[in-house]
Amino acid sequence: MEETIVRAAVRDDIPTIVSLWRVLQETNALHDPYLTPGPGSEDWFREYLKARIDGEIGIFVAVCAGEVVGYTFGQIVQRPTLAAGECGYIADLCVRPDSRGHGTGRRLYERLRIWFIDNDVHNIEVQVVRANPASQAFWRKMGFGEFLKTLRTEISINQGNA
Repeated sequence: MEETIVRAAVRDDIPTIVSLWRVLQETNALHDPYLTPGPGSEDWFREYLKARIDGEIGIFVAVCAGEVVGYTFGQIVQRPTLAAGECGYIADLCVRPDSRGHGTGRRLYERLRIWFIDNDVHNIEVQVVRANPASQAFWRKMGFGEFLKTLRTEISINQGNA
């Protein structure tokens, strides 16, 4: 396999990033149908990236043999109720299935981690699909442990009206 490099994403990468994002969303939906992308979600994501790719978010791509084979992006979020005041949030990390197992995900994470450090962020959070053991194992290898648990319910019209 050729060498994979990780670099900052540019506007020309957006179509490939969106297609990888779709793969990520479809994988998440296999583990939990609630995570199925809604109508127009690809368009929303494309516009979100276009509006922020020039520095508001840290977005990086892995390139092998001239092709984007993975991406990650994160942002700094405010947590005014916590002592740190803000933290890094990893929104996505996706490597094309045929490029997995070669350390590409780790390199993408490391590059985003450096971006957070450069922005004086000392804590990083990532949400992981509970039903996806491969994703959980990856993030644990990167040094992440449980912090909060998200609970969810579906609201029904008759719920609580006893």
